[in-house]
Amino acid sequence: MELSADPAIERSRLVDSAVARYAEGLRKTTNPLVLRPELWVSCEKQGRQILGECIATLHGTPVQVAAEAELTSMALGVQRSFEKVSPIDSVHAARVLFDVAVETMTEAAAQLPPDVALSRFLTAVRMLHEGIFARVSAAAIGYESVTLRGVGQASTARRHQLARDLHDHIGSSISLALRCLDLYVMEQEKGVASTRDRLQDARQALRDVFTFTRTMVSGLRVNELHDGLKEEIDAYSAAASDRPAEVVSRIDGDESWLPEHTRQELFLVVREALRNAFAHARAGRIDILVSLFPDAAHATVTDDGVGLPPARDGKGDGTGLTAMRQRVTALGGTLELISEPGRGTRVQLRIPLDGTREDC
Repeated sequence: MELSADPAIERSRLVDSAVARYAEGLRKTTNPLVLRPELWVSCEKQGRQILGECIATLHGTPVQVAAEAELTSMALGVQRSFEKVSPIDSVHAARVLFDVAVETMTEAAAQLPPDVALSRFLTAVRMLHEGIFARVSAAAIGYESVTLRGVGQASTARRHQLARDLHDHIGSSISLALRCLDLYVMEQEKGVASTRDRLQDARQALRDVFTFTRTMVSGLRVNELHDGLKEEIDAYSAAASDRPAEVVSRIDGDESWLPEHTRQELFLVVREALRNAFAHARAGRIDILVSLFPDAAHATVTDDGVGLPPARDGKGDGTGLTAMRQRVTALGGTLELISEPGRGTRVQLRIPLDGTREDC
């Protein structure tokens, strides 16, 4: 290798040559850091910095990894996390850069005076190791900070989902079983001949608790609905209602437009609204209307009961109302609670079915 008369030009040439080989090495392994132009910009910049530090050390210029370089690498780690670049791709790139840099410095060291070539080469290799390690470590910290934040958010979301499932599946089923037993005792005391087998309803509700608990522990999703929405709503109403409350339900549209998960969640929200009406409204009539369209599902549950105090109209929701809102929001929809003392309550919701999300 013939050295240029201008050391700066020669060092620049060495770096350019090494970067070209670095890019070629990454292409051979189909590394996304070189295949995606927006990623290669920062990757090339870091490669040039590291190679420049090594070449400067090889020529006797003391160099340290600047703190700014570590901060930049940490920010780059954050960016690559958002860009879905796997950390293993960065590790592979570091290995390719290390090999290219050692090869470049070996060629350059051969042009140095024999009495300093070996010591400078070893110092440059240590500089190479330090430069790569410092940047990869900083990038890993940035990457992990985003990953751990995402895990924390996912964990929080999972806890909320679990709380909703416990309330809506286990809580509602146990509540239904207790209500069936209360109705059985009341009917027995009054000598009323019921058209419902209240004890059988209670047993079925408790079986549902057992089934949900078993499937939840095994990590499986519960397929809540065995029949159509109207059949499931009517079955729950018949089991939970003590009459004279009249419950009228109607489903307009084609249920096949509903994804199964959305259908299950919609039923749980309507069921919870019914449960609240049975437990608190003292209503004479409850109307349920579910309207299904190709792009959206609408549902309203209206009762003519005692209504809610103004302070609870959309504020200070209990566990049930909170779970209802969370389920609808998770589907990208909106839920509204309209109520006045003495004038009944209406729960109305809209869930998009075409992939769009409501402003919640």
